[in-house]
Amino acid sequence: MRLLILLFCCFTGFASAQSYEKLYSDYRESLYQIRLIEKSSNSKAAIGSGFQISADGLVATNYHVVAEAVRKPEKYRLQYLSVDGNRGELELLDIDVVNDLALLRQDKPGPEHINLSRHAPSHGTTIISLGNPLDLGMTLVPGTYNGIAAGSFYDRIHFSGSINPGMSGGPVIDAKGEVVGINVATAGNQISFLVPVEKLIALREHYQRQDGRPVDLQATTHRQLLDNQQKIIDSVLEAEWKLRPLGDAMVVGEILSSIQCWGNSEEDEDNPVKRIDKGCTGQDVIYLSENFNTGRVEYEFFWLEADDLLPSRFYSEYESQMSSFYPGNMAGEDDVTNFRCRQGFTSQERKVGKSKADNDRQPVRARTSYCVRRYQQFPDLYDIFFLSLTVDQKDRALVSHFTLSGFTEESATAFSEKFTSEIQWH
Repeated sequence: MRLLILLFCCFTGFASAQSYEKLYSDYRESLYQIRLIEKSSNSKAAIGSGFQISADGLVATNYHVVAEAVRKPEKYRLQYLSVDGNRGELELLDIDVVNDLALLRQDKPGPEHINLSRHAPSHGTTIISLGNPLDLGMTLVPGTYNGIAAGSFYDRIHFSGSINPGMSGGPVIDAKGEVVGINVATAGNQISFLVPVEKLIALREHYQRQDGRPVDLQATTHRQLLDNQQKIIDSVLEAEWKLRPLGDAMVVGEILSSIQCWGNSEEDEDNPVKRIDKGCTGQDVIYLSENFNTGRVEYEFFWLEADDLLPSRFYSEYESQMSSFYPGNMAGEDDVTNFRCRQGFTSQERKVGKSKADNDRQPVRARTSYCVRRYQQFPDLYDIFFLSLTVDQKDRALVSHFTLSGFTEESATAFSEKFTSEIQWH
C-alpha cells in the first residue's frame, strides 16, 4: 500500500511538471521583459515583465515598471525583449495609476497573445504566475488563488506564491491559460498580490474608446487621482467612527477595514515619561514615482503622563519626543511645494459628567498645526499634515496627528473637522 502511495505521489509530481512545461511552451512567445532604457547611455535602468494581449501588439505591464518614462520621456524610452532574444521599441498608450497598470504597443507585434479571463477562479484554485525574476529569464511560479485581499482601498488578489523583483507586470494564468491577474507586489513568505484582470480589461476598453486619439497621460493621472481621493473620503466620512480609550481621552479607532491600527506602550525606569501609542494607517499607497507616492490616510495618537516631574521638565520631555513627526508619504521637491502651516490654540469641551465638579472642569486646550503642500503637476491636490498637542495639564498630554496625501482642499477640510470633533474627553 505504501508503495502505491509513493508511486501516486511521484506520478502526480511528474504530471504537474509536464503541464508546467507545456504552459511555458504555449505562452513563452507572449511574454516579454520590459526594459526602461536610459537614452544617454543606451543602457537599461530598470526591468519588469509584460505580456501581449492582442494580435496587433498591445502589451500590458505595471505602471510602476514604466513610471519614469511617463515622468521623464526626454530621458527614458521603453523596450521589450522576448524569450527568444528579439527586441524592439514600445509606445506607451494608456495608464491606470490607481491599479498600477500600463498599456503599450510593440513596434513589431509578436506571433502570440494571451486571452484575458472574464471569470475569477474559485478559492483554492492553483494559478500560475509568469515573469522574469531578478533578470534570470522567464519563470513559472505556481500558487493558490485566495480571492480579493481584505484590508485594502484598492482591489488586490491574495496569491500564495513567491513574486520576486522583475516579475512585476507579468501575467498570472488559470488552468485554461487565461489571464486572471497581473503580478504587482509581494510581502514575502509566499504572500503576494495581483491586480485583478478586470482592471486591465477596463483599461483596454478605455484606450479603445479613444478611437486612435492619443491619451493625455497627465490629464488621465489627474482624473484618476481626483476620482480615487473622492472615493476614499466618501467611504471614510460615511463610516461609523468607533472610539477607543487612550489615557483621559477617547480617540478614533479603525474607521474602515482598509485602515489597520496598532498599539504600543513605553514605560521604564530610564524614561520618566510613560507613553502609550496608537497608530492607524491605510495599507496601500499609489505609486507615482520611486520617490513619490500618494493616496495615504494615516492617523496617530500618543498619550504621555508623568507623576514625579516638574511641569517644565515634563514639557521638555514631551516636546523632545514629539519633534520627529513627518508626513506619512514620500514626495520630492519636484513633486510638491514646501509646507505652509497655520498654527494656533484650540479648545474642546470635556464630556459632561455626573457631578458638579466634573462639569466645572475647564475645556481641553491644545496647540495645533495644520500644514499643506500642493502637488506641482496637480495644483488642486494636496498633502495635509495635522498635529495637535494638548497643553492644559502639567503632567498629562495627548498628541494627535494625521496625514492625508493627494486630497482636495474640500476633502481635507471635511476630514479635519470630523477628526477633531470625534475626540472625546473624560
